[in-house]
Amino acid sequence: MKIRIWADFACPFCYMGETQLKKIITENGLEDSVELEYKAYELDPEAPVVPVESMKDHFASSHDITPDEAEKEMEHIAKMASRQNLTYNMEGVKVCSTFDAHRLVKYAKDNLDDGKVVELCFKLFKANFTENLALSDRETLARIGSEAGLDSEKVLDMLAGDSYKEAVRADEAEAERRDLEYIPYLLFEDGSVLQGVISPGAMKKALRISTPRRP
Repeated sequence: MKIRIWADFACPFCYMGETQLKKIITENGLEDSVELEYKAYELDPEAPVVPVESMKDHFASSHDITPDEAEKEMEHIAKMASRQNLTYNMEGVKVCSTFDAHRLVKYAKDNLDDGKVVELCFKLFKANFTENLALSDRETLARIGSEAGLDSEKVLDMLAGDSYKEAVRADEAEAERRDLEYIPYLLFEDGSVLQGVISPGAMKKALRISTPRRP
């Protein structure tokens, strides 16, 4: 079974959703029968390369709420993440472009096996939400890429050019054609779709995992 996933490394719910999906796949021994294909999506295509505002200010302005309300909502998101054993340092997240991070994943797909590509994606999520690194910084991306098995110098050379820009834009254009509303957006082989905050039960049903009935 192939699952195509539109997600952004700036999306806190994508990290949670993909962690949950991976856990379900692993717990049910589906690693060899489920293929994950990551598709690029930018929550904010206009995000700056160099961060210019705090996450709290950005969250408040983008959701049209007060800074105090933004802080409470960010705390709520961090608590949600903790249920997946994820550590979110929301206030320290760097608000910046993720375009090059998506290019890196496209490059990895051509140079690493599928398992390593998945590993890279999780490293990028962790770099953003836990380590609070700027995913627009190419040196940072090269280091993360090397941790997943890529040559850091080759990554820097790739990012310095135009490679994979069209591939990222193609994914985003497809998302627009699909009238994508929320991410993560999971498209299954049978055409079924799950998106946004997804329950474990809905994921298991889409994966055709039967849940034992309670006596």
